[in-house]
Amino acid sequence: PWPNGSHFIDFRSRPSTYIGHTYIVYGRLNAEGRVLEMHYAGLIPEEDAWKGLIAPVRATVRRYIDDTRLTPTAIYRRRLTAAEYRQVMRTVEYLHATEHRWHAIFQNCNDFGIQIAEALGLWRPPSLMPPSAWVAGLRALNER
Repeated sequence: PWPNGSHFIDFRSRPSTYIGHTYIVYGRLNAEGRVLEMHYAGLIPEEDAWKGLIAPVRATVRRYIDDTRLTPTAIYRRRLTAAEYRQVMRTVEYLHATEHRWHAIFQNCNDFGIQIAEALGLWRPPSLMPPSAWVAGLRALNER
């Protein structure tokens, strides 16, 4: 059972046109563990991502519709304290307001996950992994 008003974060991966995509879902749960409120965020290229294989392209941190439609390939859910939840919200808000570039190797969606994981003080795997392996690695490093 989860205390009423508990907070959570999911680090998730899903399929995409390329190798996959890493994003987060965070929000509140009721006493039965059902989601009461949820928010999505990930680093999304705002230009042709194929160009991002060669040179950085403009990107934003935001919700992307495929994150809500496609079945996740991996999920790592953590319970958060109220203070940790506020830290996630502040970090997402800061990253959303900051200009970003996306590059398949040097600044990808796993790097966004790393920024969130580090804001929570989590151990995290390197970014150059398929997203499902990155989420699984994050779970393995932090569920000891």
